[in-house]
Formats: sequence, C-alpha cells, structure tokens
Amino acid sequence: MSDFLAFDIGGTFVKYGVVADDGEILEKGKFPTPDEEKPFLSALTEMTKSLSVRFELAGIGISAPGTPNRDGVMVNFGGLTKMYGLPLREKLSALTDLPVVVENDANAAAIAEKWLGAGKDYSDYMVMALGTGIGGGIVINDQIYRGGHGIAGEFGWALTNGITVVGELEDVSQNFKAAAVMGLLRTYNEAQKSITHGHFTPLLEAKEVVDLAQAGDKIAGIVFEQFLCDLTVNLMNLTACFDPEVILIGGGISANDYFIRALQAKWSELIERHFGLSRIKNQGLLTEIKPAGLQNDAGMLGAAYTIKMKLRP
Repeated sequence: MSDFLAFDIGGTFVKYGVVADDGEILEKGKFPTPDEEKPFLSALTEMTKSLSVRFELAGIGISAPGTPNRDGVMVNFGGLTKMYGLPLREKLSALTDLPVVVENDANAAAIAEKWLGAGKDYSDYMVMALGTGIGGGIVINDQIYRGGHGIAGEFGWALTNGITVVGELEDVSQNFKAAAVMGLLRTYNEAQKSITHGHFTPLLEAKEVVDLAQAGDKIAGIVFEQFLCDLTVNLMNLTACFDPEVILIGGGISANDYFIRALQAKWSELIERHFGLSRIKNQGLLTEIKPAGLQNDAGMLGAAYTIKMKLRP
C-alpha cells in the first residue's frame, strides 16, 4: 500500500508529513519556507527525493495559503508575494515525477476535520483558522464551498467597524482585529509600545498575551477582551449568513483551553444580547463553537486526503 507526501506551506515554515492511507502520520517535520520560486521548488523536491528512499510515495498533496486555481496555479500565495502566479502543481510534478494536487490551507483543514477530526458528525460546518491572519473553510452538504471565484472562506477580510472615508480598508479588517498574530499579538505590542514610549520588548507569540490575560495583567486583559469581542462578532455574522451546525476554531491558539473557554463565554454573552440569535438558541438550533480536533496537523492531513482521493481508482 502506497503512502502520500503532504506539504503544509506557511509563511515561516513548510511542514511535511508522510501519511498512510488510513491517516496515520508515519513521519513529519518542518523546514524554513523559502520566499522565492527556485529555492522553494528545490526545497520541496529535495525533501520528496529524500523521503522517497524510505517510503513508497504515490503522490503529493499541498496545503497552501492564498488561492490556488483548478490547475494548481497560485493566483495569490498569501504572504509569499514573490511567487504569485506560480504554477505549483505543474512544476513540482515535473520535478518529482509524481502526481500533485494543491488545496487552499483552510479548505485542507476543513477536509481533514471531516476525515479524522471534530467534523466527522457534521455535514454543514466551518473551520476558522486563527493564525497570522484568519482563514476559513466552508463545508455545505459534505462538500467544500469555494464560491464563484474560488476565494470563499476569507473570513479575515470581513469589515465590522472602523471604516474610514479614505485609506486602506483591510487595515481595519478582521485580520487586523481578530487574528492571533496580526490581531491579538500586534495590538498588545502596539499598546505596550505606546504606554512605555517605546521602551518595551515585543512579545513573539499570541499565547504569551493569553497567558498574561489569564494571570490578570491589566493591559493584556483589555486587549484580550476586545479581541474576543471582535472574533465573536465575526462568528455571529457567519452564523447569521450560513447557519452552520458548528464552527471549529483552529490554529495554534485553539489548543489553549483558557482561550476556548473565554471565547465560548463571550459567544454566549453576545448571543443573549441579539434578539434573533438568542431566540434560535432557545430553540436549541444555534451554531456551536468548538475547538478543531487536529490542530497543527490539520492542513497536512487535509492535503494528504486530497491526493488520496485524486488517486482513488
């Protein structure tokens, strides 16, 4: 029985894994993400060749930020702006002599949750990935919903408040309010920089802000509370528009029990203040908010499942 090689491409690291047909991860690791085409393709090719010595690889699945089109061309590539337009599927397949599929990272996570994670019992659900920005995967009737142009699920692009007469509107989008890094972490660091007049060493991980809030730090508490409010508003809007059975919260921050409990509490609090949604809740029909089941392996497993299905007889 053949195995599948999965690459989960992030702005900082490329995570890779060899995944068996039943979803067991046989080996995994990561390496820094090159931000230019030639070294990027070389890194993926060399890793493939190295692993193929020890595993019988049937194909390669890729979970990628941004928007791959149906031919595996990266129409946009998230923060990897130098590689916009890269025909990733075609070039990597030629270099490795293996079939390749490319899927959006949030969609890959949603697929994985249905296969092996917290989405097993649902047909209509969403996965919201809180990372540098906010990505999303939408599943309707057990199928990924991609939208008319393949960009459905960009939950971080949503605008809720702070709209200015002129200027860049994405600066006030949910990416900059309710993402783990560009939202929570950035806001806390900017607040401390202002308060200390620049005499402050920025924190490096969103988890540190959550830990400070949990410990009672005043500034972290204020920032964390606003972050929860902005994130919950996004979840309420998605619920009103799509009525999913559940929204699964992914990304590294989702492994933090304090964060999940705080988010669920904020969800209950704001739902009670919304007449329409509170009536739905009272009838037992309201969307649930739960942590995703696969956390940091979701994108990789989703990529493996995508190539597995592509090669299915």
